[in-house]
Amino acid sequence: MSVVAEDITVSYGQHRALRGVSLKAQPGQVTAIVGPNGSGKSTLLGAMTGSLPYLGEVRLNGQDIRSMKPWALAAQRAVLPQTARLAFPFTVIETVRLGLQFGTAGDRPEVPSQALAKVGLAHYANRSFHDLSGGEAQRVMLARVLAQVWAPVENGQPRWLFLDEPVSSLDIGHQLQVMEIARDFAQSGGGVIAVMHDLNLTALYADRVAILSKGEMLAVGTPNEVLTDATLSAAYECQLRVSHPPPADIPFILPHAAVTQNTRP
Repeated sequence: MSVVAEDITVSYGQHRALRGVSLKAQPGQVTAIVGPNGSGKSTLLGAMTGSLPYLGEVRLNGQDIRSMKPWALAAQRAVLPQTARLAFPFTVIETVRLGLQFGTAGDRPEVPSQALAKVGLAHYANRSFHDLSGGEAQRVMLARVLAQVWAPVENGQPRWLFLDEPVSSLDIGHQLQVMEIARDFAQSGGGVIAVMHDLNLTALYADRVAILSKGEMLAVGTPNEVLTDATLSAAYECQLRVSHPPPADIPFILPHAAVTQNTRP
């Protein structure tokens, strides 16, 4: 059981955003997709979730996603988009309940509250979604997708989280909280595929890293294998060095020794 994308090509008019990209993600792992702006990260995620037209093949737990009904796809994978938008004045708990309508825990009304507690927003249940800050809204939407695939493994099959820049609006403490949720989901037997910008968080939490550059796959492997001076410099087209802190008079913040607090709001 895995998610396999083979020879994926995506075009926007005359612009080819992806050129024959292949990627395999395994359950039990966090797979991070990194690369510079415009490299095709979100496009690849969109193709792998079936939300964008593509050439090639994507298989989810052995099934071609083109042959799957929308409800069957929604029962096996949940997608967190980059931005959180709602057209209707839902409360926070109503927003999270949307995940139950498409997922596998529809008969468990307690799941939305549990999902909110997992992201540290249990006391926000009755607030209006439109009154939230950007970071709060992002965490509520994470709770929604968690509710959709609440059990990482069901009927012997892994469930999948597809996360597009899941920490982009968050402070460092909540970034760690979200990445720990992703890692816990994977360690419980599910699979996580996440588009990431923060290379330090990627190195800390990802089991596998795929580096895209100009619509092509530059490297795939463990963080130690691919997050190297040469590969990162080629991907980002600037001179980069790994594990070389800046001069002593410049603050250098890394989260490798940080932990989140159970009581974090």
